[in-house]
Amino acid sequence: MIEMSSSLIAVLNEQIACAEAMLLTLGRENQALVDGDADLLNAAGAEKARLVEALEGLEQERRSLSDAIGATFTPAGAAPTAEDDGAPAWRTLLDLVAQCKQQNQRNGALVKARSEQVRIALQALRGSEPGFYDPSGLKSAARSARPLGTA
Repeated sequence: MIEMSSSLIAVLNEQIACAEAMLLTLGRENQALVDGDADLLNAAGAEKARLVEALEGLEQERRSLSDAIGATFTPAGAAPTAEDDGAPAWRTLLDLVAQCKQQNQRNGALVKARSEQVRIALQALRGSEPGFYDPSGLKSAARSARPLGTA
C-alpha cells in the first residue's frame, strides 16, 4: 500500500511537470500567434499535441493507482477535503490545469480573430461585397465589386 501511495505521488509529480511544460508551450504558441511566426507555431503545436498525449497517459495511470488503493481526489473547482490523498500535489495540478485551460482559450480567441482578419482580406481581394438590405427590408443579391487590379 505504501509503495502504491508513493507511486501515486510520483505520477502526480509527473503530471505537474507535464502541466508546467504545457503552460510554457502555450506561452510559446501565444507568442508565435502574436508574431505571426508559422515555424514557431508549428513547433508549439507539435509539442502541445505530445504533451496532451503524455497528460492523458499519466491521468489514466493516476486513476488506476487511485482506484487500486482507494484514494480520493476532490474534483476540479471544489474545495479540498481532508480525505484527499496527495492533496498539495493534487491542488497544484488542478491550478496548473486551470491556467493551461485559460491560456489555451486565449490562444483560441487569437486564432479566431486572425482567421476573421484573413477572411475579410480574402473577401476584399476577391472583390465581393456582402449582401445588403434594400429600402424595403429585403436582402438584395450580393454585387460584385470592382476588381482591384489584373495581372
